[in-house]
Amino acid sequence: MRASISRRSHVLLSIAACALMISASLFGATPTHAVRNQAEIREFFMILSDGNVSHSITVIDYSKTLTQDACDASPMVQQWSQTRFTDDSYLNQCEITTDFKRATNPYVGVDQDGKVTFAAAPLELKDLALGLPEDISVIARRVDFTGPYLTITKGTKGSELVESDPTSDSVRWINDLGSIVGAEGYIQGSSSYFHPIERKDFNELTAVPVPTEMTDFPHSRTIAAPTPYTPSATASSYTPSSTASSPSPFSLEWLINRVINPVIGVGLGGFFVWCMWCLLKKGLERNKTQAGTLASSDYQAQSSTPPTPTPTVQEPHNPFDSEWRNPSA
Repeated sequence: MRASISRRSHVLLSIAACALMISASLFGATPTHAVRNQAEIREFFMILSDGNVSHSITVIDYSKTLTQDACDASPMVQQWSQTRFTDDSYLNQCEITTDFKRATNPYVGVDQDGKVTFAAAPLELKDLALGLPEDISVIARRVDFTGPYLTITKGTKGSELVESDPTSDSVRWINDLGSIVGAEGYIQGSSSYFHPIERKDFNELTAVPVPTEMTDFPHSRTIAAPTPYTPSATASSYTPSSTASSPSPFSLEWLINRVINPVIGVGLGGFFVWCMWCLLKKGLERNKTQAGTLASSDYQAQSSTPPTPTPTVQEPHNPFDSEWRNPSA
């Protein structure tokens, strides 16, 4: 009997323990997200429309240890660079954008004929010095290069040609980067539209050699070259026509503008004033006539009624009055 009771108690305790575990998993305090000790690095190179070169770096930190101060203090930040820090629920992000506006940069070269060469060493976390954990792993890396009216003809290993923009090519490397990425091509259009750009060391940034081994890209379409503005050779300054000069005196146009139009304007103005005066005069006469009619009708009503004569009271005949006389006598 006691053994049966003990087994029942043990079963009940086991059921209670399972229920507590289930309740803890359902209603217990759990973190909104799991912190990942991982990061991503993305670089974007672009020839700008004014002929300068832009380099943008984006670091996505899933460990959320990246700070605004570390982003601003990175050695990749130049004096004129712009930084942007984002603190999200699941990640921290640092963006560093640098525009090279002195026709010199360590990444892109463009000669007088529009030939383009591009080469860069993909960045590592140690190059950025963002204070991230040493054991953090980079799970994704990407590099893109593009520009307006740019036709890319070659790229290094792992590159992919993108033709989504009808006016420009792009080339990208995803994860399979290697130690150096590079591409060649040319810019269509007038050579004066893009000033020559030289690839050379700049401050602490080193211009790596352009790779010699590249793969040719087959194109599915041809990029239309921009049409530069060319002034017409026949264009000249405006010269007024002799027939468009001011009208001569005593011409029909002069007579209409100087004589007929003023006379018509004065006549219309006088006619308008005369009409207004007539309306005003007629209104005054109508008021005066109505006032006279009311007065005469009132007078006539009073004079046409004859006065009522005062009735003569005739005394009755008194037969005892010897002096009574007949009024008719």
